[in-house]
Amino acid sequence: MGRFHFFEFHDLAWFPAVWRDLLTDFLSFYAGTFRPYARVAPLLAGALERTGQRRIVDLCSGAGRPILSLGPALNQHGLSHLEVTLTDKYPNLESWRMATGGLGVAVRFFERPVDAADVPQNLSGFRTLFTSFHHFGPDEAREILADAVRKGEGIGVFEYTERNWLVWAIPTLLIPLFVWLCTPFVRPFRWSRLLWTYLLPVVPIVALWDGFVSNLRTYSIDELGHLVQGLDDQGYQWQIGRVRSIGIGRVTYAIGVPRLRQRGNTLHPE
Repeated sequence: MGRFHFFEFHDLAWFPAVWRDLLTDFLSFYAGTFRPYARVAPLLAGALERTGQRRIVDLCSGAGRPILSLGPALNQHGLSHLEVTLTDKYPNLESWRMATGGLGVAVRFFERPVDAADVPQNLSGFRTLFTSFHHFGPDEAREILADAVRKGEGIGVFEYTERNWLVWAIPTLLIPLFVWLCTPFVRPFRWSRLLWTYLLPVVPIVALWDGFVSNLRTYSIDELGHLVQGLDDQGYQWQIGRVRSIGIGRVTYAIGVPRLRQRGNTLHPE
């Protein structure tokens, strides 16, 4: 199946901020509770070790839970004193302020909007994107990777969505039911969450559409390889592959590391 770049509602500039935050809160709850990215921890730990970085700049963070849920696992891989800075084009400040201790990382956040394709120079650190790279068309996606290369930063792209309907057809159709069941446990508590989930089911409907489109937009391994063509000529090494997620799901990833700052042996796909 080819890649289709349809729109997702929460990408749109006119989409109400209250609905966007409710949706990203739910996605963050899912990532923190069910941990679909748990098995990328060794890959990310290896990349951080090779760059010598202990600072992560998470781009397109949403409510921030995917990267923060990996804090304890990264600590177990020998990485201590990690600092994570959350950023987004539409910062979800209330949720970020609730990201406190017990995660194995120091959490900071950048209050101003951040363009993933032109990250400010003062935001230095290894860049990560979780469940967000598919939001960008090929030209923008390549520019995100190229910006990291230009500024000498490592970067990791991780997506648990996939253009494989044998894997995602039934889970996608069940998204509204899942939103209704999980909403009482999502934090921060908001009365607006109950209104827009149960009385007027905007969040479940938007989650269904955006989940459906996310799978159609996700880059394959071959497409990621095409996006990084030529970037390895600028002193970078790229590792692209898949690891298992939860159930029969898989995480597709692309990791770029500056060669001159690597330590030890080359990373090998699992």
